Amino acid sequence: MRRTTRMVQGAVAAVGLTASPIVGASPANAAVYNCGVTYGNNTAGAYCTGGFGSYRVKATCSSPNYPYVTTIYGPWISRKSTTTSPPPHSWVDGDNYYCHITSAVVAV
Repeated sequence: MRRTTRMVQGAVAAVGLTASPIVGASPANAAVYNCGVTYGNNTAGAYCTGGFGSYRVKATCSSPNYPYVTTIYGPWISRKSTTTSPPPHSWVDGDNYYCHITSAVVAV
C-alpha cells in the first residue's frame, strides 16, 4: 500500500512540474516598432515599419451635436517580419461615426 501511495504522489508531483510552465505562460505580444499615426480631414491611420505582429489605430472622437467623446478603432493589421513594402495603414473615418477625430494613437 505504501509503495502505491508513493508512486501516485510521484506522478502527481511530475504532472505539477510539467504543468507549471504552461499555467504561468503569458500570451504572446506583438513586437512591432517604428510606429506612427497620421490624421487629418477627419480620418486617422496607424502604421508600423518594423518588427512583426498586429496593430490598429485608436482615435478619440468628439461630436459637435451631442456632448460626448468616444473611442473608435480601425481594423487590425498584421505585419510580417519579412515585409519590405510600404507599411499598411489601419484607417478610421470620423464621418462614419458622426464625430470629429481629435487625437489618435497606435494600439498594439
